[in-house]
Amino acid sequence: MSDGGTGPRKSNLSLGLYLILGLVASLGPISIDTYLPALPEIASSLDASDGMTQMSVTAFLFGLVVGPIVFGPISDAVGRRRLVLGSLVVYSLVSLSIATVGSVEMLIGLRLAQAACGGTAIAIARSMFRDLLSGDALARAMSILTMIILGAPIVAPFLGALLLLAWGWRAIFVALGIIGGLVFVAVWYRLPETLPPEDRRPLDLATALRGYVSITRSRVAVSYAIAGGAAAAVLFSYLAAAPFIYISYYGLDERWFGVLFGIGIVGAWIAQLINIRYVMRIGYRRIVVVGAFCMATLSTALWWVTRTDLWGLAGVVSVSVVVLSMIHLVTPGTQAGVLDEFPPYLAGSASGFSTFARFTMGATGSAMVGLFNDGTPEAYGVVVLVSAVIALAAAALAYPSKTAQPSPYSQ
Repeated sequence: MSDGGTGPRKSNLSLGLYLILGLVASLGPISIDTYLPALPEIASSLDASDGMTQMSVTAFLFGLVVGPIVFGPISDAVGRRRLVLGSLVVYSLVSLSIATVGSVEMLIGLRLAQAACGGTAIAIARSMFRDLLSGDALARAMSILTMIILGAPIVAPFLGALLLLAWGWRAIFVALGIIGGLVFVAVWYRLPETLPPEDRRPLDLATALRGYVSITRSRVAVSYAIAGGAAAAVLFSYLAAAPFIYISYYGLDERWFGVLFGIGIVGAWIAQLINIRYVMRIGYRRIVVVGAFCMATLSTALWWVTRTDLWGLAGVVSVSVVVLSMIHLVTPGTQAGVLDEFPPYLAGSASGFSTFARFTMGATGSAMVGLFNDGTPEAYGVVVLVSAVIALAAAALAYPSKTAQPSPYSQ
């Protein structure tokens, strides 16, 4: 493995490393997707309103944003492995504690803590890849990592529903605690440290703030973060709108919703495979621009379909799937683009910044769909189109001019 410095990086890593970091980064998606089917039962069990129970989802999303921002710089100072292990211990204990809560207020507070650990795990996993890789090899690693993470939205809802039917909603969080413990064991035995002591930064607030200031001063890094955040806004808009559009507006049987959702996952996997195969030849910067252009063009078609009801449900589903695929063509390169601008000792901070932009803009897109919902799918089409245009503009701004000097940290 690399020494974690700023010299040349390996272009190939072991499958075991990808799998372990994929498990670590999957904790966030697993933690939210497993318990969504249980929200009505949780509300009834805790004698809480649906609105208060849904606040636990909002708290979880907030924790995914806050965790990486706080703990990203800490990982630059103390190393990655130690912080991953600590996050997994806290995650498991908090998950088991949620299984014992007696009030919705306690549920919301503990979900916030659980998400902070999950978000930290996602950010540190990406930081560890930056310790070992750079340039197009880093973007390729981001695609492989995302392919592993994409398994969570498929498996987690079925696992959550099974546990809910067999033992009730509290069993879901017991299972999450056990999963966290198993991942801890895998990390303890199989995951090495990727940032050696000589490449670490001092652990103090001033150093952390200076790191974030240097990141925000980079036009390329900020542009890639915005492009990735806008792509996430497209994804979150779909997640917020799909149940209403498919089931309520078009009258789709709920049993078929999972099938249509799964088609979107297949499209995302195909996009990741394309990125993995061609990024080393074409370069992630070109792929981001081409993907963002295609996403904006297809989003225009989606807006027209939602506005005119062209082809009904089939039109919305088919165009949405292709747009979602373009998201996953864009996202790995934007993540690599942010990390690639800085040396490994800033990778934790850069990953935290990228994650913050992704979830903040993603949540904004989701909120806009709800705010402007007029009872038709058109608001979804408008938000997706605006977000896609922002992603394209940011990707174009990040693309280096012919006279620009490449980052000294990209190999």
